[in-house]
Amino acid sequence: MEYVLDSVRRMVKRWVSTATPITAGVSTGDTDITVRSSIRFREGEEVMLRDPLRYETGLIIDEIVDNNTVRLTSSVLNNWTVSQNTVLEKTINQMFVQGIYIGEPEVIPMYPAITVNGLDRNSEWLTLDSTKERYNIQITTYVLDSTQESGYRFLLKLTDIIQKGLKKNIFPLVGSYDVLSITADVVFEDEYIKVSSTSGLPDRGRLIIEDQYQSQETWLQEVVDETTIRINQGACYNFDKDDATIIIPNRFIFNSWPASVDFGKIHKGDLLKASTISWFAEEEEMQLMRKQDPHLS
Repeated sequence: MEYVLDSVRRMVKRWVSTATPITAGVSTGDTDITVRSSIRFREGEEVMLRDPLRYETGLIIDEIVDNNTVRLTSSVLNNWTVSQNTVLEKTINQMFVQGIYIGEPEVIPMYPAITVNGLDRNSEWLTLDSTKERYNIQITTYVLDSTQESGYRFLLKLTDIIQKGLKKNIFPLVGSYDVLSITADVVFEDEYIKVSSTSGLPDRGRLIIEDQYQSQETWLQEVVDETTIRINQGACYNFDKDDATIIIPNRFIFNSWPASVDFGKIHKGDLLKASTISWFAEEEEMQLMRKQDPHLS
């Protein structure tokens, strides 16, 4: 359960705290923003431009033009440069999520906040030598109920972002897993990848190539030599050796879904609005035949 909770928190954080650097300068009056990746942004979402010294809020996404271009509903008011480390960052009512907690803390110091709790784990036979392990998780969002309408709208937006992010990750990565360094840039359609070492790798198996902004799930087709592997299909993206890694999962979640969302009002110190997302994940666990333990000793 612990690794599953860690995985859910990682997914939630990725979607509610999305930020990506701009890759081309932005001038006053521009509506198109060129970014490293637009993959975790959606039409209608609120964003801001910021560098270490200033920020511009209240921007709304009109269209996701492509994987690297975001179009705004209105023109930006300032000039922004790549050299100043400007990023495009998701906001909700011009606010950021203040904390994502595993468990249920007695006191949440700042809002909005999110908690991730394990409810239960169920097991049943799936095949003759494996079981289906089902994990039920509760994700709760807390928003201060400052005014009836604004608080409720804020809650709806934040909850919608979380459930969409969970739906985009049906096969979440759950530890434990091994990480392998890439020693040469991977170019689109490459099948052969240079790595730090192939020692201990299986002959075949599932693997994931990813950086901060994009991920590709594929299969190890062949261990070519001590520093080279071949995957069963060409790379779908360009991966920089300094940013990307290869992940070799030891566990496989074959199904997950945010099955239901409940909205309500609760008291937790102050009057809050809260939503609860009920999420489940299913994993196949091998139950290999072993020597039987003694019955009486």
